[in-house]
Amino acid sequence: MKRYLSGILLLFISGYLLSQEVTLQAYAPNLVEVGEQFSLSFTLNAKPSEFKAPSIVDFDILAGPSTSSSTSIEVINGKVTQSQSYTYTYILVANKEGKFTIEPAEAVVGKERIRSNPITVEVVKTSSGSAASRASQPASRSVRETQADDLPGDELFVTIELTRKSAYVGEPIEAVIKIYTRVSILAFEDAKFPAFDGFWSQEIKSSPNVNFERANVNGKIYNAGVIRRYLLFPQKADKIEIDPFELLVVYQGPRSGPRSIFDEFFGGGFETYRKRLVSKPVSINIKKLPLPEPQGYTGAVGNFKIDASVDKNSLKANDAFTYRFKISGKGNLKLIGNPKLNFPSTFEVFDPKISENISVDEGNTMGSKTYEYVCIPRAGGNFSIEPAVFSYFDPDKESYITLKTSTISVAVSADSSSTGNVMVASFGKEDIKFIGKDIRFIKTSSSAFKSKSAFWVTSGYYQLLYILLIAIFITFSYLFRRYRQRMQDVALVKTRRASKVAQKRLKMASQLLEQNNNAQFFEEIHKAIWGYVSDKLNIPLASLSLDNASEKLTQQGVDADRISTFRSIVETCEYARFAPMAEHSQMTDIYEKTFSLIEDLEDTLKRK
Repeated sequence: MKRYLSGILLLFISGYLLSQEVTLQAYAPNLVEVGEQFSLSFTLNAKPSEFKAPSIVDFDILAGPSTSSSTSIEVINGKVTQSQSYTYTYILVANKEGKFTIEPAEAVVGKERIRSNPITVEVVKTSSGSAASRASQPASRSVRETQADDLPGDELFVTIELTRKSAYVGEPIEAVIKIYTRVSILAFEDAKFPAFDGFWSQEIKSSPNVNFERANVNGKIYNAGVIRRYLLFPQKADKIEIDPFELLVVYQGPRSGPRSIFDEFFGGGFETYRKRLVSKPVSINIKKLPLPEPQGYTGAVGNFKIDASVDKNSLKANDAFTYRFKISGKGNLKLIGNPKLNFPSTFEVFDPKISENISVDEGNTMGSKTYEYVCIPRAGGNFSIEPAVFSYFDPDKESYITLKTSTISVAVSADSSSTGNVMVASFGKEDIKFIGKDIRFIKTSSSAFKSKSAFWVTSGYYQLLYILLIAIFITFSYLFRRYRQRMQDVALVKTRRASKVAQKRLKMASQLLEQNNNAQFFEEIHKAIWGYVSDKLNIPLASLSLDNASEKLTQQGVDADRISTFRSIVETCEYARFAPMAEHSQMTDIYEKTFSLIEDLEDTLKRK
């Protein structure tokens, strides 16, 4: 059984090895000194049936090729991962200055013939106290430290290097803080990074450890390491000087003063020093963008494309849809302002939700920036959202480029459940005021009566009663005409019945709250507060928005706290259609806020 399983495992591994891509990579230092030995290696990830090394004529071969191989197999959660490597190594020595290219090696794996990458090696003249020799010095056993030695400035220094010396406002510039050394560094202390005033800066993530590579500076070989990298976006047109970078370096150097043979034997001929390094000033010329700026320009610099879409093209009035505007490409995406869009006047449009998917690559930021607008049509009809216009400045072409999206059509059907579409008047006793309260009552107290023989029609009482009846008739006729006029005034009727209609909707919302019916609850709350404000302020529902409702309430003397509560309730109900399931406590709080707000508004507006 074990042999059977082993065979299956070997067949699986063999199939995996045959399916992976075979590569041949060449490795060598890119910079060496005359007379320095270095290794040239060729590594394959599969065993070759044939290997052909390149012709090496510019360097002397001291040894090689020596071959080595390694294999590793990992089985994690049933997944088998295997890696193999076969390496051919040469030891070379450089005898003359210049740049030399080592041609690719060739290998045959199965029926496939593959080639390695070519290698370019720069050879510079030998200098005293080279970085290579210092790197091979033994570690110091002395822990005595001094503030500084007489180390020349060109042996250890830091720089701020920019990818360009001139740029436009908004054009990215990569700044690299590097250290160059020809001595053995032990530690870094007390680093002071520049503030980059005049730029919007973003640190580019890199390894927390400084990895050194060889570099040629004025004919000398240094070990150069990147300390930190930044991406800078200039914000003003001017000649901007970048503050210097400061770093305290702990390094190893020869011991000053006389040394004995025992110091050399026990590795005590070195000690540690501290030295503060300050980079040289760096300035860059930032150019203004051309004028005039085109339509739809919001500060974009780079190379972009745009797209606009909606999540649905057909809906009912007072339902919401999402309009998405997406900018993608390479440039100062984070600094682009909100697009200037035109929506139909009957659309209630909320501030956009902005999402970014941006990464740093090749000295620039790239990705996308999306603006999502929640739109609520307040009236039915067929609407067209005008094309979005977006302009950006292309620094490579040194000109503006304007892009346009296509027109988007949205069909909106009328909402028959809206309180603003149909108004049916019905009145109860509480809507009719008592019409006799401003007329004196008939006097009922006892008084002297005339004799029965007096003629009642000609008496003063009859005449008084006759006048009183005429006055009552005239008064009733006047009040009845006013009543009919008020009934014909739909705006006045809606204003008077606003509170009653809202209370009915709140009663329905209370029942939905007990049933924990989130969607219907928020819809009833929304119709209650929205319909109340529309009716009370005599604003047509199709043209009602948070802004004009708030302005009207302010004019009516409603305080800022109640207006803020009103906006909060409406926005919560609008977003509840898209938000996750609300908690019961949140629904109760919204209900109580709405109930209290309508009572407060009713008291305030009645006094006007």
